[in-house]
Amino acid sequence: MAKGYKGIIIGLISFVIALIVGSAVLFLSGDKIAPNVFIDGYDVGRITMEEAAIELKNAFDDNLSEAYMILKYGEKTWQLNYKDIDYSYDYEKALAKAYSITRQGNIFKRYVDSILVRMNKVDIPIGFSYNEQKIAKLISDISKEIDSEPIDATIRLISGKFQITDEKLGSKLNQEKAVEMVSEAIEKKSIADIELPVEVINAEITREDLSNITDKLGEYATSFNSANESRTYNIKLATKSVTDVLVRPGETFSLNKTIGPRLAKYGYRTAKVIINNEYVDGIGGGVCQVSSTLYNAALLANLKIVERKNHSLPSSYIAMGRDATISGDYIDFKFMNNTPYPIYIYGEVKGNQVRFSIYGKNENKGRQIKIKTEILKKIEPKIKIIEDSSLPVGTRIVEKKAIPGYVVRSYRVIVENGKEVLVEPLYTDTYRASDGVTRVGTKPVSRSVEEEAKTVEN
Repeated sequence: MAKGYKGIIIGLISFVIALIVGSAVLFLSGDKIAPNVFIDGYDVGRITMEEAAIELKNAFDDNLSEAYMILKYGEKTWQLNYKDIDYSYDYEKALAKAYSITRQGNIFKRYVDSILVRMNKVDIPIGFSYNEQKIAKLISDISKEIDSEPIDATIRLISGKFQITDEKLGSKLNQEKAVEMVSEAIEKKSIADIELPVEVINAEITREDLSNITDKLGEYATSFNSANESRTYNIKLATKSVTDVLVRPGETFSLNKTIGPRLAKYGYRTAKVIINNEYVDGIGGGVCQVSSTLYNAALLANLKIVERKNHSLPSSYIAMGRDATISGDYIDFKFMNNTPYPIYIYGEVKGNQVRFSIYGKNENKGRQIKIKTEILKKIEPKIKIIEDSSLPVGTRIVEKKAIPGYVVRSYRVIVENGKEVLVEPLYTDTYRASDGVTRVGTKPVSRSVEEEAKTVEN
């Protein structure tokens, strides 16, 4: 009796196991996803992959068409739409993983998995992709609205008073970092606005800098013949290029760079210039008077002279040793702002004078600057005599006046409290002698004519 009862129990257990296993096999062999399986929070259990794909696309694609993130800088905002960066979901991969639940391993493992999934919800994150190059393009477009160059403060001398404009800050979007921030937000599915990384670029010259320009450091003027219209025009044109020029501390000023080429296409006219020790017509005659005047203003402002060359002949408008020539792009006049503050150059032409004033901050108002020159040597010119049989004996005609040359040394003298505290040697200049030419008559004449013969000079 006991044995029969035991057999019945074993049979029932075997039947139940067979029934359960058979049911599990029947269920597991179906084409539906296991119950209690979700994809990114969306329930896909108990439906086929095809049905799940349709429902997922309906749910996610509708949201995707409206998905965006906000990029901000200051009061400006930009909307980055996900559809514009080819954002898309990888439905197939997520569905394949969902479908594989309870379908891996032997029958017993699959059965156990089917029990576990009923007890514990499985949520599969859905993968996605996007085009980072399109993000970079959108960021590049935004940078065009953000990026700006800083604007320096400016200074001008108007009616004897300085007028200063404020500087403006510049900005530059860090595009590489911005792309990284957007990509990271997408990966983390963040919905927070993104503050774009923008670098503020300071102006190189500020109102505070220019407020230090309070004193006249040096000034010099030279005179010219205003009746010479072409030369006067050239002086005015060059002076206009140099006025309202700011030179920062440590910066070297170049006159050639500032006024540019002296060419007819830039408005310069023909006037006398020195070429090969002779005065001849050339484009830009008169500009060297501008450079010489500015040179003396720079000397008196106690600025460091970097490059300067004298003319080959003495100039009528300035003392020997105090001139400065420029020519083409190979002979220049340069000086450095060796003060800790910016300096301002103001040039003007009034009547028959060109004047340059250099302003800055004078920290030693008891100091005076003087320029001294001394002639070290006089070079006597030669005079070429040409006998002319067409002129009566005793007649002399000076075809070309002989001009002596000189060797001149210049100094800058620093005077404080009435005493010379420094004598700075500047340059030793050589001015060539210009040989003369005189025609002498050799034609025989009667005594009466001979008595009337005289020397004639052009």
